[in-house]
Amino acid sequence: LTYTYNIICTKYFFVVNVATMRSAPILLLTFLSRHRQLGATAFLTSSKAIPFRACPSSFNSLGINLPASATISSSSLGSLPSTSQVAADDFMKQLGHASQIIPLLYTQNPDQNENQIIQINNDILSEILAKQLSHSDGIRGFFAVYLTSPESLTTEEVPPILAEAVRGADEEIFVPLACMNVLMPTAMTSIHQDPELQECASKTANNGKKILRLVCDKDLVKRNCAAILNVCDGDARGCGSDVVDGDLIEHWKKFFVNYKYEEKQKQDIAAAIAEFC
Repeated sequence: LTYTYNIICTKYFFVVNVATMRSAPILLLTFLSRHRQLGATAFLTSSKAIPFRACPSSFNSLGINLPASATISSSSLGSLPSTSQVAADDFMKQLGHASQIIPLLYTQNPDQNENQIIQINNDILSEILAKQLSHSDGIRGFFAVYLTSPESLTTEEVPPILAEAVRGADEEIFVPLACMNVLMPTAMTSIHQDPELQECASKTANNGKKILRLVCDKDLVKRNCAAILNVCDGDARGCGSDVVDGDLIEHWKKFFVNYKYEEKQKQDIAAAIAEFC
């Protein structure tokens, strides 16, 4: 199949034909990151597509400014990235891998493409996810896509295969990133002025909470959330003095300064993160 990007800018119109879906999302995001000053809007079209909305707040760490109307559509896929790819590829490539994996987490029916029935083995999918969530780039890339996917936004249930992979991930790597996936979109709900973007950020934050709840029994979650609350208002709010970690407080202080969070963002973050104490 050939997938076509119609990348529409304020001054330019581009059409890029991509022969393989695997490289398509990477090419798109790379283009947008280089040409964000043009206000690029992108659409991926194919004969069989599953559209999903890309919330701009989820891509802030990439330096990519996507308008609220931007959509990225990905085909139902007949192949998955290999375990070696998801274990070693960089962040940008992990975005493409995630776009292949996520639709398969929500269907138990085999995909059919050009009269070929493609069987997806859950054991293989579990192995791939475990490898992807074993390192920072994989975790960040997967959840940048997952948290705004239509599948995750339309159901409260986390797919069992994903839940298993999350619980099995290295907590030293995973927990801080899972916390960020709650507090960053929460902060964006007040930073954004457009109501539609605010709603998008709020939904992303709620998705982040669903994932963090999967590991809320871990001591490291409580210690990180206590530190975040301490940074927000100087109070661990019942987390207990035994979980207040000076090093973690300093870590999150630097994080808040780096993202220039002000009092309103701190209040919203404190309210969102308090349940995890």
